[in-house]
Amino acid sequence: MARVSIIIPTYNSASFVTWTVESALAQTYPDYEVIVVDDGSTDNTPVVLAPYLPRITYIRQENQGPAAARNTGFRASQGDYLLFLDSDDLIPPHKLDLQVSFLEEHPNFGLVYSAWQEVDEENTRVLGEVRPNQRGHLLKAILRRQLFFFPGAAIIRRACLEQVGPFDEALFGCEDADMWVRLSLAGYAFGYIDQPLFQYRFRRGSITGSISPKQIQSWLTSLDKFFARPDLPPDIQALEAEAYSILHYETAARFYRAGQLEAGQEQVRAAIARCETLSNEWLLEWVAGSVLDSRTTDPGQLLDLIFNNLPPEAATLRSLRRRAYGRYHAAAAFLEYQNQRYHKVRRHILPALAGEPGLTCNRGFVRIALQSLLG
Repeated sequence: MARVSIIIPTYNSASFVTWTVESALAQTYPDYEVIVVDDGSTDNTPVVLAPYLPRITYIRQENQGPAAARNTGFRASQGDYLLFLDSDDLIPPHKLDLQVSFLEEHPNFGLVYSAWQEVDEENTRVLGEVRPNQRGHLLKAILRRQLFFFPGAAIIRRACLEQVGPFDEALFGCEDADMWVRLSLAGYAFGYIDQPLFQYRFRRGSITGSISPKQIQSWLTSLDKFFARPDLPPDIQALEAEAYSILHYETAARFYRAGQLEAGQEQVRAAIARCETLSNEWLLEWVAGSVLDSRTTDPGQLLDLIFNNLPPEAATLRSLRRRAYGRYHAAAAFLEYQNQRYHKVRRHILPALAGEPGLTCNRGFVRIALQSLLG
């Protein structure tokens, strides 16, 4: 039977790491190991983890960052398959069973990821479910940021990681996306299981929720490194301007959400300078996705904030304001329906149709609208 190595890097997360360890130790799959890499914590992490010895392997090192901690765990591991969990993630008991079975049955896939739930910091409320439902060779989708998944959603074949190399320790906050790009470029297909086999916790002040110059530079460095490769196929090389532009737009949304309006405007300018030809459809999806992010406390307020503070260069985006509001309400209606909050679908129906009248021809939208109105 194949062994799975569950690798958990942690840094000053004593309040959460035991929950993650407990969920890892509760797996129904019989052959796995749990390795916790303490990346120089200054809290009482060693104390709270002591009761779990020797059921886990505990490694302590000087603080070097999450990528280095993952690599330390990888070097100490013995598994045929690898699962990298952050120290506040949670997984259900059947996760390893389902994902290992998938990889055993589909040897052509380099990894398999799943749908996931997003929960609040106290793990008392599910904020939503994310079901990317994409599989196969996904390099273009990842470069266009049409697909992203957290490491804890995936199980990776050890042989694949050994081929492409460890996580890039020079990156901060995007070393996982960089890994997905390298695995895709190496020709590995990604499998997908449409069940939430992972819970991502939104924590105040987490790397994913925050934004800093170091993060922005890491995102740009990752793209610089990728597009500097001489072996890129022509159709991938042709995506360079688009990939940078999309990254700037997504960074702009983070700044707007944080109330840093001038920084948001600067990122929009950079996006337009990189690529002026992104389609209106993409821009509408970007707006809707940004305001529906689980980190957004007031979607309507964020919409107003973006459109009231666009730079002069963003004339095309500004002209899409009415449609953007309609697209947001349509996407919100589908999201509420997916999360079985049917009564909340109704509030979005009329605003969606006001902004996007063409939705009357969308059978999926009409179906959920009628079902919600009829109770």
